[in-house]
Amino acid sequence: MDWRKKAFLAKFQAATLELGASSHHDIESLKFRDSTSYQDYRDLIRELAPLKVVEVQGEYQGKAWKLTDTDGNSIIIVEHETGLEILYIVGSVASILGLVPKVINSWKMMRNHWLPHRGRFGIDEMERRRFGKNNKLIEEPAPPLEAIMLQHLLNQHDNLSKRISSLEDEVSGLKNRIDAPSKGALKKKRTRAPKVD
Repeated sequence: MDWRKKAFLAKFQAATLELGASSHHDIESLKFRDSTSYQDYRDLIRELAPLKVVEVQGEYQGKAWKLTDTDGNSIIIVEHETGLEILYIVGSVASILGLVPKVINSWKMMRNHWLPHRGRFGIDEMERRRFGKNNKLIEEPAPPLEAIMLQHLLNQHDNLSKRISSLEDEVSGLKNRIDAPSKGALKKKRTRAPKVD
């Protein structure tokens, strides 16, 4: 395994533990290529103050903070010299719909107000990273955030539909077992002699 993949694996495993995901395959990263200074991140943290913000330790390749809303949904943001990175659980719809856009909009608004960066927010240079099958690191240009949210919502819908179908099958099987008497019970009924008074 090359050093780069090893570093990403360590980062995704740290996020797995911090966010309570089942596996590093459940973590996805959005990276915005937008050179910045460390003070910019302090300003972002202040801007996000209504959220619970806690610095977290781990192999994140930069300083990292866990952001948690009042409902307990969390994401992690990581500071890099080359831009902002957001780590989140793929199946956590509330985090994707609420927290990720909040961070992106705050970052974009702040960047547009800073003279050296005005009009140069790197939203078009967003990258998506995740681990696929066989632990392959997938890095690709990310579609617009709305498309990412829709994709995750549709995946969640598919997963829920499969789970509902599975539960319906289980219930149907249980009903059939209750409705159909067992073979042993049928034999006992047949072999009983009628009572004679």
